[in-house]
Amino acid sequence: MKRVQERIQYFASGVDSTLLKIIVCAVVFHLAIVAICIAFHYVNVKPEPEPIPVFEMVQVSQPKPPAPPKTQPPKPKPEPPKPKVNKKLPPEIKPEPKEKPEEVYEDPKPPEPTPEPEPVDDFPVDDMDLPVALEAPSLDPVGSVDMDPLMQVYLEQLKKIIMGNFKPPKDLKVGRDAKTTVQFTVDRFGKISAVILKKSSGNKAWDHLSVRAIQISKVPELPFNYRAPNLVLNFNFTPN
Repeated sequence: MKRVQERIQYFASGVDSTLLKIIVCAVVFHLAIVAICIAFHYVNVKPEPEPIPVFEMVQVSQPKPPAPPKTQPPKPKPEPPKPKVNKKLPPEIKPEPKEKPEEVYEDPKPPEPTPEPEPVDDFPVDDMDLPVALEAPSLDPVGSVDMDPLMQVYLEQLKKIIMGNFKPPKDLKVGRDAKTTVQFTVDRFGKISAVILKKSSGNKAWDHLSVRAIQISKVPELPFNYRAPNLVLNFNFTPN
């Protein structure tokens, strides 16, 4: 048994020394390779570049052209002598005397004819008995309205209807120049509205009957060719 153990120890020691040698050789080999790589890194293997010739720019001065020969300027020609001018002033020109305008004699105006005396009537005239021009009842639109034939017929129809409802009593005393103006509005369908007494005649009964005649009147629709929605009218009531 002792021999066996001794042999095993012998072989083990031999193996250890062999492994140690292998490891040392491997380390030395690798260090040598690293040293060679470092040496190749610092050694410049590329050939040096050829030097590039440098040319200097030299400015060559050109010879100056010869100066032109000096020429003397031509002498000015002598000016001819100036003619003598007579400085005497011309004689004064006297203006011719103006001719006197011929006197024009106007013919005397003929005498104006004397007005003939107005004829004198043999008998006096009483102006109060002469007939007075009375204003007739009228119906007028307010503002600008196209008075075509249809509108004229429509206004005449309204006038007849309103005058048919205007019935003042016979014993109502009103002046011959009395006039009542009533304003009212007719819509598209013939309805009367906004009845206003615009001008009074001075007689309350006459004014009241005038306004009532319009309020109770039933009028037709506006003409189809009239485009506005309503028509404003003034009716003048007079005794005639």
